[in-house]
Amino acid sequence: MGALATIDWAIIFGYVVLVIALGIYLSKRAQKNMESYFVAGRKLPWWLLGTSIVATTFAADTPLAVSGLIRTKGIAGNWYWWNGALAGMLGVFFYSRLWRRSKVVTDTEFAELRYADRPASILRGFRALYFPLVYNTIVMGWVMLAMAKIMGGVLGLPKWQSVAFCFVVAVVYTSLSGLWGVVITDLIEFGTALFTSILLAVIAVKKCGGMGNVLAQLSEVVGIEKAKDITTIVPWHSALLPIGFFFIYVGLQWWTSGNTDGGSYFAQRMLSAKDEKHARLGFLWGNVAHYCVRTWPWIVVGLVAIVVFPQIDDPEMGYVKVMLKFLPAGLLGLALAGFMAAFLSTIDTQLNWGASYLINDFYRRFLKKDASEKHYVRAAIVATIIIAAVGAMVTLMMSSIYFGWTIITSVNAGIGVVYLLRWYWWRINAWSEISAISTSVLMSIYLTFFTSIKFPVTLLYIIPVSVTVWVIVTFLTRPVKDEKLIEFYKHIRPGGIGWKRIRAQIPGAENDRVGWSNLKGYIAAVVGVYAALIGIGKLILGQTLLGVILMLVTVVMGYMIYTVFTETDEITPAPLG
Repeated sequence: MGALATIDWAIIFGYVVLVIALGIYLSKRAQKNMESYFVAGRKLPWWLLGTSIVATTFAADTPLAVSGLIRTKGIAGNWYWWNGALAGMLGVFFYSRLWRRSKVVTDTEFAELRYADRPASILRGFRALYFPLVYNTIVMGWVMLAMAKIMGGVLGLPKWQSVAFCFVVAVVYTSLSGLWGVVITDLIEFGTALFTSILLAVIAVKKCGGMGNVLAQLSEVVGIEKAKDITTIVPWHSALLPIGFFFIYVGLQWWTSGNTDGGSYFAQRMLSAKDEKHARLGFLWGNVAHYCVRTWPWIVVGLVAIVVFPQIDDPEMGYVKVMLKFLPAGLLGLALAGFMAAFLSTIDTQLNWGASYLINDFYRRFLKKDASEKHYVRAAIVATIIIAAVGAMVTLMMSSIYFGWTIITSVNAGIGVVYLLRWYWWRINAWSEISAISTSVLMSIYLTFFTSIKFPVTLLYIIPVSVTVWVIVTFLTRPVKDEKLIEFYKHIRPGGIGWKRIRAQIPGAENDRVGWSNLKGYIAAVVGVYAALIGIGKLILGQTLLGVILMLVTVVMGYMIYTVFTETDEITPAPLG
């Protein structure tokens, strides 16, 4: 424990007390009823919900995993998660308003809004157990693992003690405050975590003699060719990341894996928005901050870690070692508080979101339908404790953050297409989702543990099989009844050619369209985000002219997005029927 001075301990302790105190203060507002606890009474403004989204994805694991990626796969290795901007912006322009319009409490409840009868109930019950107790606990496992690595590296604590500390703080803090506490403390936590990551990058680079010197030393330490591969942003010719992997990430992974329609905790934020405009703008801000604002400080520290610590047993510990080497007393405590902020900003969402599934979509739906709102809020607190305990057990079995990332991507492979189509094609049914999820999970388990095929090549096997299975199942099973589809369409008004048959049965829906402005906004947002992401990197790496040109492209794309957002098109179509 000698690495920390008294002032460091005071900062860390003060920060933990602050967030728990906020949880207690907000508990009265959060615990009024289920909507207050899980969707903040649907009163969130865009800036708060968008910041909460990016804070949730800014976990303690991310700087460590990115630092490890830089060392093993170069800067280009981050395309593993940078490809997500393609799906994120799809959610902004084609799905965010539809989520808010649905007025469900969770995206799992959506199953019985979209589908009908027993298959819809089976899907809702399956999702209500699978996602919080399996999927979610793997995510929490790597988040807690990151904090355990940090606490072990700084304080010398055994893994089990670090996990126990994370468990207690997360449960006390999250169970009290509900989503209100989550999003308000997310604002503080994102500011703290972002400030400390930028501060560490600036100090580390300055101590190494400037960015030019860091790049020069990198060439000396690893050799000119490998240094070039490490600093390549788009890996056209990189020995560290084959170009085929890059094309899997940007050509296949983003639209087939994960919550391609902005589901899970992203949907929870959009469902909590004041209205559809706030949902769309908030999700846009969340994506911009996620890809453009927070990325490069971690990469810079990862480069410094290679220069200063060329030999290291655990590549994911390079970030922590740089922090310990260069930060003086006080700033080290602040940086650790930043890690605690990043940890809490993710774990609180995973716990609240997971509890919403267990209580709203399983306990209340199938076990106890007519209890008081207070009863369900108390049950949600118990569910939070259960999920946190399972997550802690998963952490104790996990050793690599990046491995956890790839497992989640693999079990989601192939499902994303169903999520995209269920809003815009009437023929998708509950069995489509069930078969897609089941096939992807089984294929992922088999390929990961019983073959030598490695990620991301595993996606080339999982995705075709999963898509083939759910397409066959879709056409072999009965479609949703027209009465249910008409009811759904009247409520959501998605538009598009995929609803032509159903729309013909609804007077007044003949002219519903998916506006071209959405496509224009989507293209502008994708180009703008990647121009900013690469442009900032070019400026940092000393390629000033190209960096400036790319930033100008971002400005132009930003103006195009502004024109889409200020169009006079009616946001919510008039009710039908």
